[in-house]
Amino acid sequence: MVMKWKLIVFLTFFWVNFSFTQENEATMTAIKDQIEIIDSYIESDVFSLDPEEFLDQIADHGAELNGYYEHERLKKIIRNIGMPNAMVITVFYFWNDQLIHVNYKQRQYMETKNSDGFVVMDYSNAFTKFESKHYFDKGNEIYKIVSGQAVTNIEPEETFVSYSLRMKSLLDNKFKNRGTYEALQGKWINVQFPDEHMIFEETIRFNFRDGKFLKRLKVKIKDDIMHCSSPKDKYVYKYKIESLNEFELVVKDLQDTSSSLVLYKKVE
Repeated sequence: MVMKWKLIVFLTFFWVNFSFTQENEATMTAIKDQIEIIDSYIESDVFSLDPEEFLDQIADHGAELNGYYEHERLKKIIRNIGMPNAMVITVFYFWNDQLIHVNYKQRQYMETKNSDGFVVMDYSNAFTKFESKHYFDKGNEIYKIVSGQAVTNIEPEETFVSYSLRMKSLLDNKFKNRGTYEALQGKWINVQFPDEHMIFEETIRFNFRDGKFLKRLKVKIKDDIMHCSSPKDKYVYKYKIESLNEFELVVKDLQDTSSSLVLYKKVE
């Protein structure tokens, strides 16, 4: 009787593990097929984030983050961060708005000698010293492959889901409101107070008065509301975009209880 019970437990355990393995293998096969499809896209719409949007501190040798869209959806994010001794490259893959794969690499710079004979970093040449590949299903990591050793003083990243979704949200906002962001680019003069003007560059707004710089604000547009934030005073200024074309911008100052409208004219 005891032997029969043990056999039943063993067979049950074996079947559960076998089923789980089969399911994971099927999921992995699907993910790899999806990665191939995403990598085959050659005419994606590309949108970028400013370094301050995806980094806590300025990178030593530059940084960039680009999102690639196909069929109105984000498919891939490529992030490059220039560290003192390596370039860290992270590629995020999305399918149906869900993270499915991350390829993380630490590419260490080669060494060379300068004209004085000193050993220095050659930032134009690098080799992959560490790489990790992560596969996800429904927000959970189901498989990971790691090769090589991490570059000195660079801790490999391990958590990707929450970060990738935050970056996706920022990129989706730019994609959804791309027409508005494009129309805002350039210099706008306040019609009522001509000594005041603002310049939009990408998602940054620069305020000027009497030709002097006043403030730099980060711009995010949501539901026709322009959210302008400053990391210094941690305050968000809000303006309702009433109308916008290639010549005029009319906004309602939501800080003003009178809900007065402000008219700007675009200048070259």
